[in-house]
Amino acid sequence: MNENESSYFIYPISLVGLGAIAFFAAANRALPLASFALISLALMLAIRLWGKLSLRRLDISLACDAQKLFAGETLSVRAQIANRKALPLWLRLEIAAPVGGAGIESLAGADSELSGETGLLPFGEISGAWQFRALRRGVYTLGPAFAQGGDLLGIYRCEKKLPDTWDIVIYPRRVALRQFDLPFRDYFGIHPSKGIIEDPAWYEGTREYTGNRPARTIHWKASARLGKLQEKIFEPTSHQKIFFLFEGLGFRRAEDRMGFERALEVLGALANRFAESGASFGIATDCAVKGFPAILPLGRGPEHLGMLLELLARCEFERGQSIAELIGSVGAAGAGFLIVARAPDESTDRFFALPSARRNRVYFVFARANDGTEVEGELEARTEGGAVPSMGAAPDDTYTDEATEKGLRYPALYFDDLVREEAQRPLSEAGRLDLSGYSGEAGHTGEAAP
Repeated sequence: MNENESSYFIYPISLVGLGAIAFFAAANRALPLASFALISLALMLAIRLWGKLSLRRLDISLACDAQKLFAGETLSVRAQIANRKALPLWLRLEIAAPVGGAGIESLAGADSELSGETGLLPFGEISGAWQFRALRRGVYTLGPAFAQGGDLLGIYRCEKKLPDTWDIVIYPRRVALRQFDLPFRDYFGIHPSKGIIEDPAWYEGTREYTGNRPARTIHWKASARLGKLQEKIFEPTSHQKIFFLFEGLGFRRAEDRMGFERALEVLGALANRFAESGASFGIATDCAVKGFPAILPLGRGPEHLGMLLELLARCEFERGQSIAELIGSVGAAGAGFLIVARAPDESTDRFFALPSARRNRVYFVFARANDGTEVEGELEARTEGGAVPSMGAAPDDTYTDEATEKGLRYPALYFDDLVREEAQRPLSEAGRLDLSGYSGEAGHTGEAAP
């Protein structure tokens, strides 16, 4: 606890001065002056004692209502203060501005102090709150808090540092996506050799029993009615497995920080879309990730989605590990790869060196078309010449999209094709994403329950 006195009332000098005045006044029988000096001396000692006791038996409770939120949403820090003694006091409570505070602003105004002053009566209680808005993606530290207490005139003060600090994780801004269908040639995330799994919950009808299926599939009532063995038919089902690869190399080469942020927003929206459909998903990135692994294995559920969004929040513009090294350390069997990159260039060509069975499950989402570092005609010529294996023509022109029309053989979409115009608005309270199961621990590697 630190002790602070007002600049106009320095205690050692004041006490010595008043003591000297009282002594010489009494020696010269100047009783009014001596009485004044002694009363002032007693008052100063009482104020000093008052200030020292001001923060004793004072309960201060601070709580932040949201430490993980999307850009554009708001959070509040609430303070509950209770004076547990018979001594009134003056109190000032202040919260240190966020480190790198460009990502969080106070709703009271940019120039306002994150502090408040009040007086507390004996055994009195008071509460209040600071409101903040998350401006942009990142991780910011809010706090610590400082409490100053003293006499009601504020002449003598004591200061105490409170241990409360909060790491505020701001996810990329949520954007609204148009309806889209990823044109993979087989079922996304399923090995063709394994076939399609029938879902017993989706009963479709009956047919004559073929004898090559288990007896539990026999529909006995239908068999008795028709006089022949009938078996149940179920609609096929599939479980999607998507592995996102976020390539920041193109953004770093072009120094495109705005495009980098927009790519993270689109990637977060894509992950949310697949999570709502019950798919399993994972992610790896070649960007540096502060305080979090740069790869997240396949998993699903709100907890896993929260971990992916936190990874995106902690992504930095600087270079990290290569994607090839990261993918080698975790299993992604049966998953389709969705690569988010800035533009088609030589760095994205390496994904076409995959075997044809794996190439059929590679899809690109680009921020923009080729920006001139490699002209489209050269890229098309290299593709047709065999330097980059061709994806081949899919049945029913599955790969006929904007990328093909531009002369490229990338199965791809562009951000403008995905994002709605009215996107990038803050969520209402009712529209918050439910990540209540997310504990925030980076060590989770398995699949969460859907």
